[in-house]
Amino acid sequence: MNKSLNLSGYVKRYFPVIAFIAACALVPLFIKKSYIQRVFIEVFFFAAMGSAWNILGGFAKQTSWASPAFFCIGAYSALLMDKNFGLSPWISIILGIILAGVLAIVIGLPTLKLRGVFFSIATISCTSIVRQILFNTPNLTGGAQGLTLKMSSGNDLWRLRFDSEIPFFYISLIWMMLVVLIAAMLSKSRLGWYLKAIREDEDAAQSLGIRTYHMKLRAFVISAMLLAVTGAFYSFKIGYIDPNSSASHDLAVRIAVTAILGGMGTIWGPVLGAFICVPMLEISNYYLSDFGGGGAGFAIYGLAMVLVVLLRPNGIISLFQKKKAGGANG
Repeated sequence: MNKSLNLSGYVKRYFPVIAFIAACALVPLFIKKSYIQRVFIEVFFFAAMGSAWNILGGFAKQTSWASPAFFCIGAYSALLMDKNFGLSPWISIILGIILAGVLAIVIGLPTLKLRGVFFSIATISCTSIVRQILFNTPNLTGGAQGLTLKMSSGNDLWRLRFDSEIPFFYISLIWMMLVVLIAAMLSKSRLGWYLKAIREDEDAAQSLGIRTYHMKLRAFVISAMLLAVTGAFYSFKIGYIDPNSSASHDLAVRIAVTAILGGMGTIWGPVLGAFICVPMLEISNYYLSDFGGGGAGFAIYGLAMVLVVLLRPNGIISLFQKKKAGGANG
């Protein structure tokens, strides 16, 4: 009897999440157009990246623009291992995770001693450095031309080669939910509470004995690893990677805006932000591609971002949250 009550209470508590996952999972059954399915895949991947960024940028309010560097580590590692050794991406992902963690430590050790805008500026330069390395090592990374995945027919889960969008639809959906789950677990952990204390007042957190520098570094490493995995999956989805798209400041902004627009420091904010940002950009580019040399769509997109930040500084998710003393973090 108690077990049935616990189960019903669990279902009632998490019914919105269960309904959301079920609705997403049923999309390919009702929407057969490949383009729409690709948009959903893009949404899921950006939701995952926004959630990964949110671990440091939202929970601790440390705005990092180095996300593309870690994304590239995962993407290039996976494609290079496939190209040179025929290694499955499921294995090469491990290499990407390790390399991203090491890079996060190398970047974080000096930069996380900085605060506010100084930390943000330092991470911008890190992305630029990675971009230049990719450009100037053509024998390894393909330089400006990037790397292209060798295409093959048939469906092969081990090699992540598929003839349709549907397998990647579910891979990206599952990965998004795993990243959200990791973020939720971290939010309720000791690390999560320490990060939130840092967000409110880092000096006060230090005075209470919290090793703020080490906590931020841990969050930075976890975020980097999740971004690397996303980069690996994304590169196999599109079958191509190059510095202009993957190591760009535009990508860094899009990842951060996903979390900021939806709601920084919340669990579902980045997911909501992705469901708004990605379709908005697709629609604006489609209908306004002939205006302003193709830049009108980005202008409308940027204007919408500014309006949301001005009118809903806590993100759009604040529209659906009950007001709580001290702010909501769920």
